[in-house]
Amino acid sequence: MTITPDLDPVRKFHEHLNNGQADDVMALATDDVAIGGPRGTGHGRQLLHEWVGRASITMQPVRWFADNETVVVEQVAEWRGADGAVTSSQRLATAFTVRDGKLAGIYRYGNIGEALTTSGLDETHEIAAPGAR
Repeated sequence: MTITPDLDPVRKFHEHLNNGQADDVMALATDDVAIGGPRGTGHGRQLLHEWVGRASITMQPVRWFADNETVVVEQVAEWRGADGAVTSSQRLATAFTVRDGKLAGIYRYGNIGEALTTSGLDETHEIAAPGAR
């Protein structure tokens, strides 16, 4: 049986990230939030704030998967240069751990398969996007 976690913090993460609102992204996270990606894993809201401030990335959700405390989102990511022009685009995935309405973990993966496997989910855990009818 799939237990759907609170999707609102993940939805708000995308909204605030895409608007460059680092303080609002930071407010969604636990004090010791884990942030993982290609360069390793670190902890803390300040690290999250710094990443949002320098990443120049937008991530548009494409597909959502969830069970218990885990939400995996496949996204189209775009990085922008100082002039605002898109410099790179790729499809990737992010796994989120949601506890008590806060983001306790944010882990970026190169593709949806890797994110699902590492998170212990599979295609059967796909759900409708929040707000979808």
